[in-house]
Amino acid sequence: MVSTMSALPPNQAKKLTVLLIDDEVDICAAWSMVLEMEGMTVLTAPNGLDGLMKAKSCRPDVVICDFMMPGINGLEVCAAIRAEDALQKASIVLWSAARGIDGKGLADLVVEKPVDTEQFIEHIHAVALRGRS
Repeated sequence: MVSTMSALPPNQAKKLTVLLIDDEVDICAAWSMVLEMEGMTVLTAPNGLDGLMKAKSCRPDVVICDFMMPGINGLEVCAAIRAEDALQKASIVLWSAARGIDGKGLADLVVEKPVDTEQFIEHIHAVALRGRS
């Protein structure tokens, strides 16, 4: 894997904090490892409710949220995050194995699983930059 950290602009020098919300434990573990290797701080939550609580307490730069989860689904998580004043600068990536998901203006990016690792990391950096501006 090619690291994208060296290509970051100066205003991106702060270490990104990413909250990964996904009910599939193996996916969370694998992506946590990949993102940590890229120099990001990664927090995980196994469902939407836990994810919302973590988002409120840690104020991540980027939230990566699965669409299909038991309980609160990804769109509901996105809407709740957008409704929180303290989380307005957080960028949201909604991802799903389902095809044709519409983020309905709630997510900054919608990605279909499986994703290409290098391309996904580039997307994370890109949405983080937009959220900070």
